[in-house]
Amino acid sequence: MRPTQQPSRESNRSNGNAYLRRGLGFAVLLLALAMLGLTVTPAEVWKAPAVDAVYSGFDPSLISTTGDVDVTRHQIEIGASRNTFSTINFATTLRDRVAADIDVKVLANEKATQVFRFGIWSPWTRTGYFVDFGPPPDDRIDVQTVTDGQPGSTLLGGATAPMQLGQYYVGETYHLAIRFDRIAGRVETAITGSNINTKSALLRSQSPAIFGRVQVSLSASVEPGSGMSHITATNYTLTLLHQRSYAAKTDDAIAMGLLIALVILGGVAVVLAATTSWPRIVARRVSWPRIGRAAAVAASCVVAYVAGNAVLFQLGGHPFDFANEQFYAYVAKTYGPVNLYFLPEVTSAATSPNEIPWIEAGFPYEAVMAYLFTAVGWIGNLLIPVGAALSRTSQEAGYVIKTVNVLFGLADTALIYLILRDLKVTERWSRIGALLFLFNPAVWFSMSVWGQTHVASIFLVLGALLFAQKGMPFWAWLALVAACLTRPQMLVFGALLGVVLLRKFSWRENLAAVSWTILVTFLCLAPLTLLTSPSLPVDVMVNDLRIQEAGGNQASLATVSQGAFSIWPLVTYATHGASGVDRAFVPSGNHLIGSLTYQSVSQALTVLAILLVIGALLRRNRSALNEGGYLPLVAIGVTSFLMLLTGVVATHFLLALPFLLLCRKWMDTTAYLYVVITWTITTLVPMYGEMGAAISSSAYPLLAADHNGLTQFFVGIYEWDRFITVAIVANVCAVLWLVYLSFRPVRVPLYPA
Repeated sequence: MRPTQQPSRESNRSNGNAYLRRGLGFAVLLLALAMLGLTVTPAEVWKAPAVDAVYSGFDPSLISTTGDVDVTRHQIEIGASRNTFSTINFATTLRDRVAADIDVKVLANEKATQVFRFGIWSPWTRTGYFVDFGPPPDDRIDVQTVTDGQPGSTLLGGATAPMQLGQYYVGETYHLAIRFDRIAGRVETAITGSNINTKSALLRSQSPAIFGRVQVSLSASVEPGSGMSHITATNYTLTLLHQRSYAAKTDDAIAMGLLIALVILGGVAVVLAATTSWPRIVARRVSWPRIGRAAAVAASCVVAYVAGNAVLFQLGGHPFDFANEQFYAYVAKTYGPVNLYFLPEVTSAATSPNEIPWIEAGFPYEAVMAYLFTAVGWIGNLLIPVGAALSRTSQEAGYVIKTVNVLFGLADTALIYLILRDLKVTERWSRIGALLFLFNPAVWFSMSVWGQTHVASIFLVLGALLFAQKGMPFWAWLALVAACLTRPQMLVFGALLGVVLLRKFSWRENLAAVSWTILVTFLCLAPLTLLTSPSLPVDVMVNDLRIQEAGGNQASLATVSQGAFSIWPLVTYATHGASGVDRAFVPSGNHLIGSLTYQSVSQALTVLAILLVIGALLRRNRSALNEGGYLPLVAIGVTSFLMLLTGVVATHFLLALPFLLLCRKWMDTTAYLYVVITWTITTLVPMYGEMGAAISSSAYPLLAADHNGLTQFFVGIYEWDRFITVAIVANVCAVLWLVYLSFRPVRVPLYPA
């Protein structure tokens, strides 16, 4: 009888690793479910802190001033000269609850018209509530309710209803405290100091307008007139009382305990995977096309691309969007990335020529963009000369933003080329498709003049496409989730491509890939969620939706378009008789059909279009999906979203361009060039026209319409009724042509490229 062979040591080890991998896979699935459950649990479930954040001292990058104002970190000196009206805007916010404290000393008030005024007001409602230090000889401290004032750097004129609180003494320090609570409908002030200790309050019933859903500003002003008013302010503190906004902080031991435990367990899972199953999860051998003799031509194109964009850097950037991006880099570097969800919410956006603080510089992006701006801030700080410090307006941060954009644009081009080659598009047309993006004027203007960062979002979604084509589900899901964690518009890409990934890969592959994606994403978000709440990514999405719905902002800011050539300027032309650029800025809350508003109709049409595209993706056979047959459908979904939804900004149209370029396989040459060129023109013109109309010659001498004939041309056609109509019709035709080519019954569905 033959003896039974004993299993080898290698065989036992292999079996042990297999058991470990299966056990790890099951553990990761459970961990992912727990992480997902904790993330989607509403912040309201957990105990909330009384205060979200406290900021002390005077930061010149957080406040704006006019007149004779000298700002240091610990003190502000105001209005030492005659006939100089000076103002300070400490904060502008849409938050419901804020409080501020400041110490004020009047050093001189000789014949001053207004010695010092400090309080809350809104340019939207022209109302305010101020503590007023009056002129001599009475030296009174009054509290004033102002109505029907004139918006400026502060509230000017208007009808006042003063109430005397006491008297102040020159040279003495007085502590002022103000608390604004929109929910309770109450503004409270308190003044303490020599010979005074009093409180006052303004109720909603006394001045309902100031408690409306509008931005309010915390400001101070000095008007010495022909006399003199000399003030010093110290010990300033701004307190953000708790509320749910872009970030909803929690102060719950259970929530934080669960978060920390899951982070630790997730880290352990990653370490175990690195020694067992990680290669199976994240790696796969793939073939990449060789560049070969085209390397010299590619290098020449890259040099021309980089040099051309570098020349555009000096033209400036969008006075609001790009200025805010520089501010985000400053905040992330100076205060840490988590403060992007608090400080911009109480800081005035880039001021208009009239210095009116209409709106705050809120950070509406997800964590990936927070990390990106943190990197920009750190790199920009390294470029600043020794002894200098990064500021809100540092050119170094602006150049870093545009340089990063250019690098992302180059990477996007490479991904477009690789995807086209993987789709079996010929080498010639793969290069043409890539070059149509690399040297696209709309792309150049967006990233190197306007300063937008859409190319970063495009990079991640294109990465998801390439990984999907290469059969790498984990990387595809991870890149897609990362894309969704850049800007809210990418959720549409997430929904459409998520369906594609679910169909392209088996349920086992998707289950493992999605589980690991949730785990890795949870760990990457931990530096932010540990300082806010586990639901941070959901909170940001919800607040963005609330703002878009105009439920969290001034209704007049929600318009049918933000300058983009969607279908709605065409509709307002027909239904409201609007003309020129005003066609785009009709409030989306206006009624279109009966009780239905533009916004509600657009949302219904957008949801219907997305559902139809998802239905088509679900019906398309798997062989067609594996050959890239989902790309035209995704392009239809994205372009429909941009054309049908109200409030879309012109720069968002750039997000659809790569998908149109990737549809070469399903379009003949005429259709391909028509769609790409049309989309490029109708993206570039409103971008250039809107920016050209917004900039001033003093701030942007090279690009301003006063000095630049090209800018005059683009502003003119951007505001020209006939061009607007033709452009929108051309966009509609491009989408319909794509629909026809994607669904028409043909024996050979793919064009020979």
